Amino acid sequence: MNLINVIEFEEGYRSKPYVCSEGYVTVGFGTKLYDKTGVSASDFPITVTRSIAAEWLHSEIAIKDLRLSKSMVSGVYNKLDDNRQAIIMSMAYQMGTSGLLNFRKMWLALASENYAEAAKEMLDSKWARQTPERAERHARVILGESLVDVYPNRSGK
Repeated sequence: MNLINVIEFEEGYRSKPYVCSEGYVTVGFGTKLYDKTGVSASDFPITVTRSIAAEWLHSEIAIKDLRLSKSMVSGVYNKLDDNRQAIIMSMAYQMGTSGLLNFRKMWLALASENYAEAAKEMLDSKWARQTPERAERHARVILGESLVDVYPNRSGK
């Protein structure tokens, strides 16, 4: 179990463009096709294969990882274990790096390794109200559960 599995589980795969819950035209594993809302998915008459969607996913993760590694929270981010780093990256993937950086109290709690407080701050947010099941799974990993326990292997999916 790794970050790619987490994002694939959380986002799901769609070969045809659709409008996500925030109003953006999206495809593949939650890749935003256009930065403005109010556009119709039918304006994007494409089909994206699973392998292309996976390439886009890997590329977006690399960009977000680089941004986090060079951000004001780089010291905290780089010290997290692999499971917690995967969750932070999943959050960055979903809401963007700048959106994730707005979780100031969560970052302060992570800096002091107060994972209970970090999880509490994650769950006390608009993000958690919008995607409560995802937020709950993410908080469980921040609290110390492993990705394997929270995200069971779904081979064959």
